[in-house]
Amino acid sequence: MDKVIKVINLLKIVIILAIWLFSTAGYTLSSDWAISEKSKVRLISPMTASNNNNQLILALEYELEEEWKTYWKSPGGGGFPQKIIWNNSSNVKDIKILWPEPIEFEILGLKSIGYKDKVIFPLIVDIEDNKKQTNLNLNINYLVCRDVCIPGNADIFLNLPSGDGAYTDYFFEIEKVLSTTLNNNIDFTPISNFSFKAIENSNNVIFDIEISTNSFFDNPKIFIHTPFGLPVVEQINNYSLDFQKLNTSLYYSADQFNEKKFPIEIFFYDNNHSFKVEKKVEIENVDKNISINNSLIYLLLISLLGGFILNLMPCVFPVLSLKLLSVINTEDKKIKSSFFITVLGIITSFLILGVFFALLKQINISISWGMQFQEPYFLMFILMIISIFFLNTLGLFQINLPSFLHSSNILNSGNNFYTKNFFNGFFATLLATPCSAPYLGTAVTAAFTQSTTYLFLIFCFMGIGMSLPYLVVAFFPGLISFLPRSGKWMIYFKYFLSILLLITIVWLLSILNNYFNYFFIVTFTVLLILISAILKFRIYQIPLIISLIIIFFLTPYINSFQKINEENYKNNNWLDFNAKNIPEIIANNEIVFLDITADWCITCKFNKINVLNSKTISDFFDSQEVTLIKADWTQPNEKINKFLKKYNKFGIPFNAFYSSKFPEGIVMSEILTEKQIFETYNKVK
Repeated sequence: MDKVIKVINLLKIVIILAIWLFSTAGYTLSSDWAISEKSKVRLISPMTASNNNNQLILALEYELEEEWKTYWKSPGGGGFPQKIIWNNSSNVKDIKILWPEPIEFEILGLKSIGYKDKVIFPLIVDIEDNKKQTNLNLNINYLVCRDVCIPGNADIFLNLPSGDGAYTDYFFEIEKVLSTTLNNNIDFTPISNFSFKAIENSNNVIFDIEISTNSFFDNPKIFIHTPFGLPVVEQINNYSLDFQKLNTSLYYSADQFNEKKFPIEIFFYDNNHSFKVEKKVEIENVDKNISINNSLIYLLLISLLGGFILNLMPCVFPVLSLKLLSVINTEDKKIKSSFFITVLGIITSFLILGVFFALLKQINISISWGMQFQEPYFLMFILMIISIFFLNTLGLFQINLPSFLHSSNILNSGNNFYTKNFFNGFFATLLATPCSAPYLGTAVTAAFTQSTTYLFLIFCFMGIGMSLPYLVVAFFPGLISFLPRSGKWMIYFKYFLSILLLITIVWLLSILNNYFNYFFIVTFTVLLILISAILKFRIYQIPLIISLIIIFFLTPYINSFQKINEENYKNNNWLDFNAKNIPEIIANNEIVFLDITADWCITCKFNKINVLNSKTISDFFDSQEVTLIKADWTQPNEKINKFLKKYNKFGIPFNAFYSSKFPEGIVMSEILTEKQIFETYNKVK
């Protein structure tokens, strides 16, 4: 009997639910569509009546034709946002528009902010008397653009009775949009600190935003609304190593601002937390002669540190070692001069790199750190220089300049003192460019995305950082006395350095193997042996060596040396980035690990040997069924280049985890550790 009663009660509940569902499913309350060219708009309501509330939630629904856009509250470089005139409405005190998260796009060469396809704008309507019917009479002016811009105008009418109402078909759609609009109360988010400053410096106004979180930042986007209609500018993000602190800088021209004090709305969107901050700000003046703010000081410090670490890279270390060996048993005065001149060579070469990258930026050519190592002729040039150094360390010859230069006062007649030491610094910088040392990635990103002044400052400090060991010896030449006096150990040590240089030669040949076949490698080996024999036996040295070098640089034009295209990915564990789509993979609830690497990237090699190819990580990836994707940037690749720019990255290595929870990925630091792999995986799974 109890079972029968339970079944009857269950049937009652089902019947009541069915009656409720069917009684509300067909309810709609909306205005007619107001149709304009390329767009249409209407007013929709989540309820059939006001429920005697003093505040109503309604929504404007726009439908745009394909690829047509309309604008956000601050549209950026062009256009204007929608404007609502509601004076002819009755029982309405005020109407406020809520703006969903926009996107950036470019129309007619101008960067703008807005929406495409279909968008719903919630409206908060304050009414005068909740016992009366509310009659909405709205006139809306807006703009839609594609290749041209077309103004739209809509007259919309909707009557909302007072009293109790039922849910309409639009309820859940409006609620979904409302859930994504931003909360003004930052206390309801994991944010632990938020600060904003507007700084005027020379001809720029800089918005400097610092945010800390108890969670971590994942692909933050910041949109700014002010009374001035500011253009869309590049968002410069600098993260702490744990991604819990974010410093964002936005640069505007000072002539965009006609007031020092103004209200501002900061819209912050992130996969982990989103919020809006409204405040009044005052532009702070900074002495034009002191163009350094806290953000710049941070960038210069990490540029200094990143430059210093370059000395520890395996390509650069032999150059520093040979430099130290060359001054053993040399008087202090000469040591000082020698090292100061090398420092000048290093800093000058970094500034020349800065000029090179600045020019490429001006003519809109894509730039990246180490991009020259994607050019085979540059690799061949470096290979030849290192080979000469290699033969020099073996004692086959001494590097001297032609005799006609010896008479020059600049060259300190007789031993090429200035030139030799200056170009020693040049050469060290060239060898450092394929390396992405810790902190260097952040410095290079800032250099490539900020003003030309910042670019030169950052490159200058990178040069100073790399020069620090040379500067220490230059200021304290007595440190050389701690090295053993010259003897047989120097011969053995030079042989050791020659082995390091030989490894570098093999490494460069492995990179060139991406462009040329094994005939090229065999030819180079034969030419190197011939050059060694010529130097050893002093047979017509200069004419023969020049002839062999010319032959070497002509080999790319010979078809027999060209590499036939082969499949790059023979390892079944790694998928090819060019053939796979990460969003499609994570849509199947798979976790993806991406490795963007190159044969010329020393830091990438370190990560592979130390972490990615270790048995612990390999077994971990297998056990967790992580999908592994590799992007090879040894040669220029536009898809990889665009992908990196999306993350404001201008160098490699680039490693990131992706999942359906984190579709934009969590980007990892340049130097990987097993602990970092485990912790990041646990965040994305």
